[in-house]
Amino acid sequence: EELLEWLNDIEFSRPKKVITRDFADGIFMAELLKKYYPRMVELHNYPPANSISNKLKNWQVLNNKVLVPLGLGQSERFLKDVASGIRGSVEHLLCLIKDRIDDEKKKEEREMEQGTEYTYTEEVIYFEDEPFKSTASPAEFKSMKTLVASKEEEIEALSSKVKHLEALIRLKDQRIEDLLAQVNRCTCFRTLSSY
Repeated sequence: EELLEWLNDIEFSRPKKVITRDFADGIFMAELLKKYYPRMVELHNYPPANSISNKLKNWQVLNNKVLVPLGLGQSERFLKDVASGIRGSVEHLLCLIKDRIDDEKKKEEREMEQGTEYTYTEEVIYFEDEPFKSTASPAEFKSMKTLVASKEEEIEALSSKVKHLEALIRLKDQRIEDLLAQVNRCTCFRTLSSY
């Protein structure tokens, strides 16, 4: 029941009906993991699938790219069970993921509390870390931090694309100039040969 409450707080791309069927193609799991680990999940890697073989492919990609790095890697047999919609299989994995996320939140909260403890030296108060000056929760802070990092990556990728396109434009401009020069030479040659 706690698992269902947790899932109800997550916004998925399709309405939720039956957990085993909803998660069978791996898309719901990718969306769930994207919420908590945005830099690890690229949703375009998980196309909608109807056949068990295509569902299994999605799960294999998810397992290799996300679950294994998180220390939650699953066996091929387990992935087949989830892709086939066998009752209890995806629920087991969801419980593991929820426990991990809960543990990470508790760890963050402890670190935040420890980071704001005072240290007294020569009657001056120092913070162990820079004081936390936000009203955001640790989870929101982490989410915003990862969002900023992903946006910086996007900006970097886009600026390199812009540089590449600018270089292409320079090459095309040079080519156009060369072709115009050839056309002018041909026009001059025809004009001279007609005399």
